[in-house]
Amino acid sequence: PLDIIDWNGPKKRGLNMEQMADAINDGLVEQEWFVTGIGKPELFSPNFTFTDPDVSLAGYESYCRAVRKLFDQNTARCELVCCSVTATNTITLLWRNSGKVNLGPIQIDLKPYLVTTTLKADPNDGNLILSQVDEFDSDGLGLLLYQIPFLRSLAGSSAPSVNVLKQKCNFYTCKLTA
Repeated sequence: PLDIIDWNGPKKRGLNMEQMADAINDGLVEQEWFVTGIGKPELFSPNFTFTDPDVSLAGYESYCRAVRKLFDQNTARCELVCCSVTATNTITLLWRNSGKVNLGPIQIDLKPYLVTTTLKADPNDGNLILSQVDEFDSDGLGLLLYQIPFLRSLAGSSAPSVNVLKQKCNFYTCKLTA
């Protein structure tokens, strides 16, 4: 599926931040590219960078291909809870990650967890997305226990369903309320 994407096609420069957030929201709801890699290169800068607690990558195509390889395409889900402009040139997203990941020949079940993604736009390049930073709490012991079905109850609680999360979400900040 990634080979049909025009990685070097025309960019959608000039969207205001609300329009960019809407385009990001719609693309993620349709394609879940944070886990499928089926992205929207027209929204991203040629100088795009990605960072999370474990990985740093340069280039949007490289990011999408790495995502496609990491996540099991039959089970992985990126369920969007919130996508909002939260500061100047900043879009914040809250999403629920679940399914399996591929670690070489081994597949690991993910205990569903929340990811906060911060996208920074470049106002000098038509508000294209210049960077993505993903933040999440990694629980190594919980992940290990989650691999053994009869020990899953010891792994701690999984992230609630998206419907529950949306009820607790402040959509101006993409933060959960108590």
